[in-house]
Amino acid sequence: MFQNLVWQKDRMLLNGLVFRLQHYKNDDWEMGPDHFLFYKTKPLIDQYARFMSLEPNFSARNILELGVFDGGSAAFWFEIFRPSKLVGVDITKGKDSEYFQRYVAANDLNENIKIYWGTDQSDAKRLRDIANSDFSGSLDLVFDDASHAYELTKSSFETLFPFLRPGGLYVIEDWAWGHWEEFHGPASPFAKATEPTKLIFELVEATGSAVSEAAGNSMALLPSLSIFQGFAVIERGAVDLPKGGEFKLEDYICRRSKSAGHNFRTHMGAWFSRKYLGSR
Repeated sequence: MFQNLVWQKDRMLLNGLVFRLQHYKNDDWEMGPDHFLFYKTKPLIDQYARFMSLEPNFSARNILELGVFDGGSAAFWFEIFRPSKLVGVDITKGKDSEYFQRYVAANDLNENIKIYWGTDQSDAKRLRDIANSDFSGSLDLVFDDASHAYELTKSSFETLFPFLRPGGLYVIEDWAWGHWEEFHGPASPFAKATEPTKLIFELVEATGSAVSEAAGNSMALLPSLSIFQGFAVIERGAVDLPKGGEFKLEDYICRRSKSAGHNFRTHMGAWFSRKYLGSR
């Protein structure tokens, strides 16, 4: 899947396409406008390759991506997965770059790849409309590389996760920026944002929780949660979920009451006294 990637100092080449690595932008660039902008690094893509090697039978026909910058990541994922349809959304009020337009036209992809510009990931109604109109209500894979803020990321997750098929994957990129020192200062673009680590902890809780069925069996909302430094991958279980905005992650998390924890400490304290201090 990733074997055709050619990495160079300031670019990555894939199937005849040029992706400029923005992390290594320099003044020696000689390609003019004939490239995609690509805000991903080789270590990050290597993590994706490692994850996908563990899922050799996974295929994605319907892909939705939140946050596409100039469209480079959309073209990249299309080349990697070769889906029937990939739709990207981005909050910027831009338009398809000339390089993107040439890529679509040259490969006759007008019906297969599309970008909705000026679309906020917190616009739940708009996201549901896209999921229904472009994908007939069924998704295989979602990438969230948009705001990287807790509230907005959770909002998109609760909107789109119900549209995933059982076994589908939901990817949250850059969840760990709150633990990267470069983003801790007042000049950070995330200075006023809540880090998405909070959402990852909630997803861990949901992964450990089960939904009871009337038949007495249990079914996991999230059968698995894979954590990499650059992204987290959430697998969709077979639990029926509402697609009209009623799904709330909190409703699928089972926690002990605070009193249960207090009683545990009380019992452990008594046990310790009997074992090590004796009866007095």
